[in-house]
Amino acid sequence: MYHKSSERGQILLIVVITMIVALTVGLSIAARTVTELRLSRQNEESQRAFNAAEAGIDRVLQEGGEIVLSQELGNNADFQVSAVEYAGAQLMLNNGDIVDQDVGADVWLSSYPDYTDQIANAQLSIYWGGEDQVNCTATSEVRPALEVVVLQGNVLNPTIEKYLYDTCPTNSRTLGTLMGSSYDVYTVAGIPGQTFRNRTSAPISITNGIIMKIIPLYNSTKIAVVATDSSGTPLALPSQGSVIESTGTSGETIRKITYYQSYPQLPLEVFPYSIISQ
Repeated sequence: MYHKSSERGQILLIVVITMIVALTVGLSIAARTVTELRLSRQNEESQRAFNAAEAGIDRVLQEGGEIVLSQELGNNADFQVSAVEYAGAQLMLNNGDIVDQDVGADVWLSSYPDYTDQIANAQLSIYWGGEDQVNCTATSEVRPALEVVVLQGNVLNPTIEKYLYDTCPTNSRTLGTLMGSSYDVYTVAGIPGQTFRNRTSAPISITNGIIMKIIPLYNSTKIAVVATDSSGTPLALPSQGSVIESTGTSGETIRKITYYQSYPQLPLEVFPYSIISQ
């Protein structure tokens, strides 16, 4: 009798263990399935939200100008978008993106596209170079120089002034007339979170500005321009383009896109641009 009772107890134990294992496996499979479904839904919502944000950007590019609007789309998504002019007394060229070596960026000193409302009696200071761009002769982390071409005066017959700035020793690489510039660590009031290693020693005087092109040499770099009047009071530069911010939403997912739309860049051929050869 004792032997049979012991066997029945073992069988019950085996059944219980088997049920526990089966339940554990079943719950694991169910949890994994739920997780995969949730991730799939999140990925789908993320893609819909991103597409909605892109739709907002496209809407602004089609209509142009300053705009604030929102719109519901037919796929359980919506966007909110705004576009504001990019102007001010302290500006990061390309809205803070890198300015390409030997390509440069335009700084509008008058109103696009008809060159009206030229700024007058302005003083422009330029800051450039990242903290890691320190070397004058090495092939990596090269310290950039700047070439600046300014058109001002009568639009039909402008005067052209050229400037060359390089904080590396003259005999190490740059040939030509160098304007004063200094090498240190600089920050700009009104442009938080940015540190520069080079700046112009004296501001560039603008009488009746039309447009200015700033071209990095030897390396691409971030560039900031600060404008004041003759007394040192900040002076707002004309609009340089638009900053478009679009937020797409789908379910609980939010995606945001920031897009900088500059005015069409004038080709280098417009500027008699060659002071030096590299």
